[in-house]
Amino acid sequence: MSASLSGCSTAQPAEIDSKLTAWQGAEIETLIQTWGLPTGEQQVNDLTYAEWNTRDIKNKPSMRVGVGGFGGNFFGSIGTTLFGGREEVHCRVQVGYNQEGRVVTTNWTGDPEACDAAIPERQS
Repeated sequence: MSASLSGCSTAQPAEIDSKLTAWQGAEIETLIQTWGLPTGEQQVNDLTYAEWNTRDIKNKPSMRVGVGGFGGNFFGSIGTTLFGGREEVHCRVQVGYNQEGRVVTTNWTGDPEACDAAIPERQS
């Protein structure tokens, strides 16, 4: 009998917070050039909030169990997958910038792995 596990999440919320916070102080035009066009924008008081949304399908972790043999009285194999399947994951990132075009606030919600993949590293 054999068993294997795969698909463990590695992105930590604190790492994503740090990655996103690094963009504070950047010009919104730099974000747009790096991240692409936002999916939406809205004005709230003196800030404009740009928003990026991503959706993806990922495989859930799975464990495969199989039994088999040959010769004698038993030949063939039986297998099943436990806990597997697919799930939709999303990430929403909001960036608030002031009238001068400088990013002053950031936040994210969603799946940590999806957000980690959606937020580019800021180059100095």
